[in-house]
Amino acid sequence: MKVITTSTPTWQAKIFGILLSVILFTGACSDPSEIGLVLDPDSNQIGVFYEEIPLSSYLVLADSFNTTSQGRMVVGGDQSDLFGTTRSIGYSRLSFNPNGIPPEEEAIFDSAIFTMNVVDLIGEDFDEEKTFSVHRLTEPILDTAYYNFSQLEFEEEANIASGSFLLEPDTANLLRMQVNPELSADFFNKLKSDDPVFDNIFAFRDYFPGIVITGEPEQNTSLSLATGSGTGMTLYYHYDGDTVSTAYPINTIQSRHFTGVISERQGSGIDAVSERGEAYEVTGDRLGVKAGLGLMVKLGMSPLHDFLDTLENITFNQIMLEVGPIETYPEFKAPYNALVMYFATADNKIYRRFDGSEVAVQAEGGNHTGLDQQGNVVPTTNNQTGLAFNTENRVYANQITSYVNALYRSGLVRTDLFLYPNTPSTERAPVNSDAFKRSLREFVVDKNNIKLKVYYTKIR
Repeated sequence: MKVITTSTPTWQAKIFGILLSVILFTGACSDPSEIGLVLDPDSNQIGVFYEEIPLSSYLVLADSFNTTSQGRMVVGGDQSDLFGTTRSIGYSRLSFNPNGIPPEEEAIFDSAIFTMNVVDLIGEDFDEEKTFSVHRLTEPILDTAYYNFSQLEFEEEANIASGSFLLEPDTANLLRMQVNPELSADFFNKLKSDDPVFDNIFAFRDYFPGIVITGEPEQNTSLSLATGSGTGMTLYYHYDGDTVSTAYPINTIQSRHFTGVISERQGSGIDAVSERGEAYEVTGDRLGVKAGLGLMVKLGMSPLHDFLDTLENITFNQIMLEVGPIETYPEFKAPYNALVMYFATADNKIYRRFDGSEVAVQAEGGNHTGLDQQGNVVPTTNNQTGLAFNTENRVYANQITSYVNALYRSGLVRTDLFLYPNTPSTERAPVNSDAFKRSLREFVVDKNNIKLKVYYTKIR
């Protein structure tokens, strides 16, 4: 453990406290020189001390990473020396309105268009076209849980629709492709003739189990598609004398869906990470987080716990957790803005309280512990905080003084921590979606750049 310990006189400690009161979530000072504080080890009997604690770090592939009906399908992929080749595939049923008015026998077919509603886009080389295709499932999506490692059979050599596009990052993209004429004619003729496959949604799924949407990993681009009316196909038709076509939608609205991710890690920097739910101390100096794949960093917090056991008669002034600077990244492959710090169990699952609630580090200044009905100390769960990403210095950081105080004084359970990309959920702003399952965003960091910076006051 690297230890740097110094102190400062009482009047400087008071100034230090005033400075701490104006520290914000995204821009806290964490070095004595940055706040104009001179720490003098030869000062009087009351002093402010500084200690820097490097943390060990591991990679964990999340077990049971459920991607079923997240409201998004992630499509595409990328290649890198650390993460290898990642291919993300979207699977979904299709739906239609059984009470809708189908085309009549004399209806004249115009066209069939497949659209994809892109709500998030990351990638490189957007001056080049990116290719995506839609295929027909050959087995049904069941009423069960699907995970990021799940796969279903589909007609990979044939497609329902495909297209190449010049995408525009940081803007809305609604991609349109012509549907295969054979499938278009089949759907349209069955609708016109009141074929039993359109009697109800169950008969339709027996006839047409669903769709699969794929991209090309070597193009280093991935889309997050919103399911609903904007992703699916629309049949257009008219009658003699019409000047405007009528639309009949068959789309992914209220349809069961999931994202499956194929990870080829052989020869990459995470080659050794093979089993889900296991913590790996990877070789080399680099490790990283990758969404979609479910790859997250686990911080070994025992250096902090050991440090706390050595302290007496102290007050914590400020404790910062910093991760970074992370490695530079392409302009349109920015990482997530925040990392929730979930408690980790010994078997590498997110720690759950007695009532099943997932436990994360709580907001600074709030309560971190409470009592259950038997009077036992339990963690609070209603106001998460997170490490905030600073785009200028590329560092994830936040103050966790209250959390460490709860460990030291209130009997808060001591665990390791997962760094999980998502927006922290609070009472005022509850978060019901999981960003970690909605894209392939990533970041890479040097393991030596993960540390705690601790300022505390004690009587010597």
